[in-house]
Parts: sequence; structure tokens; C-alpha cells
Amino acid sequence: MKQLLLVFAGGGLGSVSRFLVGKIYPAGISLFPLGTLTANFLSCLIFGALLGLSVEKINLNDPLKLLIITGFCGGFSTYSSFTAETVELFKQSQSALAIGNIVANFVLSVAGLYLGSWLVRLF
Repeated sequence: MKQLLLVFAGGGLGSVSRFLVGKIYPAGISLFPLGTLTANFLSCLIFGALLGLSVEKINLNDPLKLLIITGFCGGFSTYSSFTAETVELFKQSQSALAIGNIVANFVLSVAGLYLGSWLVRLF
């Protein structure tokens, strides 16, 4: 039960954070879904930093991993929104933006994970 509550709390905080990141970018400023891209990158950055911490510096306990990695990062990143926004770009005949969104999300998510891990090792 404690594990479920940790994931629930982290997921709630992650979802609210995702909502707030989406508010950074004014509606209608661009067809490109920058809020989702930003949330996915930051989630992977946090995930990478925590992985780096657990390997290099400290041994993160399971409750902390459940709260932050499974809960927060799971709620903060959003594969479903990324997919829906990409499909919508294709429907609007914005194929270049849709493909750019796919590439940007993949590249920045992988880069975020590596960057987070690298930053922890650097400091």
C-alpha cells in the first residue's frame, strides 16, 4: 500500500508540473507542441540525474525511486500527448512538423537522460 501511495503522490506532482509547463507557452503561438517536448526532456533529465546519483554518489532507496522516477517522472513525461499531437500534425498536413516532433522528442529525451547522468558525475 505504501508503494502505491508513493507512486500516486509522485504521479500527481508530475502531472501538475506537466500542466504548468504547458502553460509556459502561449496558446496559438506555434503549431509545434513545445510544452510536451519540454516536459519529456525535463523528465528524462531528472531521470538521468537520479540514475547517475544512484550509480555514482548514493544508493537511492526503493521508496524514493518509486516517488520520483516511477511517480513524478511518469506523470511529468507524456507519451500519449506526444502521440496525439503528432497525429494531429499529420491530420493538418503538417508532415514536416510531425516528423520533426518525433525526432525532437526522441533525440532530446535520450540526450536529457545522458545529460542528467553526466551532470551528476560532473558535480
